[in-house]
Amino acid sequence: MKEYDKFEEMNLKSKTLSALKEGGFTKPTRVQKETIHLVLRGKDVIVQARTGSGKTLCFVAPIFEGIEGGKGVEAIVMVPTRELAQQVETEARLFAKHYGLKTVAIYGGASIGRQITKLKNASFVAGTPGRVMDLMRRGVLKLDSIKFFVLDEGDRMLDMGFLPDIKWILSRTSDDKQTMIYSATVPSPIVRLGKKYMKNPDILKLSKDDISAKGVSQFFVRVGKMNKLAYLSSLLEHDSGKYLIFCNTRVWTQTLADKLRRLGYKAHAMHGDMSQNARTKTMNDFKSGKINILVSTDVSARGIDVENITHVINYDVPRYHKDYVHRIGRTGRLDKSGKAITFVSKDEMNFLDEIEDFVDRRLEEMKIEKKGKLKLREDYEEHANIFGMVPFRFSLKDEVSKWDIVRNLNKRGIRNDEVGQIILEEEGGMVEIVKSKARLLSNVDYFDNIELEERDAREI
Repeated sequence: MKEYDKFEEMNLKSKTLSALKEGGFTKPTRVQKETIHLVLRGKDVIVQARTGSGKTLCFVAPIFEGIEGGKGVEAIVMVPTRELAQQVETEARLFAKHYGLKTVAIYGGASIGRQITKLKNASFVAGTPGRVMDLMRRGVLKLDSIKFFVLDEGDRMLDMGFLPDIKWILSRTSDDKQTMIYSATVPSPIVRLGKKYMKNPDILKLSKDDISAKGVSQFFVRVGKMNKLAYLSSLLEHDSGKYLIFCNTRVWTQTLADKLRRLGYKAHAMHGDMSQNARTKTMNDFKSGKINILVSTDVSARGIDVENITHVINYDVPRYHKDYVHRIGRTGRLDKSGKAITFVSKDEMNFLDEIEDFVDRRLEEMKIEKKGKLKLREDYEEHANIFGMVPFRFSLKDEVSKWDIVRNLNKRGIRNDEVGQIILEEEGGMVEIVKSKARLLSNVDYFDNIELEERDAREI
């Protein structure tokens, strides 16, 4: 297959090349090298390429070379989220300007009347399934004579339950259209969809199943809930960059963003309870650098396509290992490097094991020792074993027996059944105390120095 190292070698029209130059697209990425020429030739394609590889340009640029204008909607790109609809439409608008055409993004949570007005003159549409179906049922969006149909983020469409909607929409489109599917993975439902609605598509697998996360250094930090914010503050203070932080719930997403702002950080939340105007402003602020920390849920982040994200922080361990892959894919884009750091408590180590099995690699443990804006607190819950016992190392002032130590523990309000194993060594040893009484240990006689015993996070 011929390798196209420059856009000028792809037989693109001068208007397209002018748009590429204006947009700062100087050199094609791998997916652009291998797919743009196929789309220009009218081929149906199923393209597997990792998030951030530059695939939007693969369909937007050649689509505008084939749109005639003045014939209603000629191209539609289906996407899973409103943010992605906006981003695709923004990139399309760059080319539309050079061709004298109009574009529109259609999605829920925004004025349908304004979208209907823009549709009257639009040749290119980027939309989410729900709003697209709504406008089709109203008779204001007609797809029976479109020339191009694109399904972007195909696997995420499946994950979000949009497959029936996509089939409903496809069944009401022109048989003569050119169809393209772009996806980080190509599961069997995508293949079946291609067989039913596409004409002998070329299938290009330009990445592994988006699990290699090339360019992303992956770490985990063993930390309980009590000290997560302190550790995060340490990272923000000593490892500067553009941070995307994931939480599992909308409530905690907003709470964490508020806490970070109170500490003086330029942070904002992104979640489903926000208005569309608020979400759009937040994304624009994050892209422009007005804020450098975005705290998001998984669903809200699916439309985030922001360059130069240096750090992805899993403040909460993702519930599903596929979400882990989608999260960390937000950094290390377009051959740049990035860091993915997952905060893991002792009760979540099994989730870490599942993630490592899925990505087929063992994450390196990161030790965070530098101070941030918050002091670390003794988290006895996190250091306790499965029996609720917390281990301490100690040194001795004088030679004593185990029973001397137990009697002294009793005097401090620690019962015999609240004491675990005691190991005496030369000039010191180890003792286990039930987590609810661990704070009393500092007042016990005989001990010259006492501190929590550090253990391998994977063995607790």
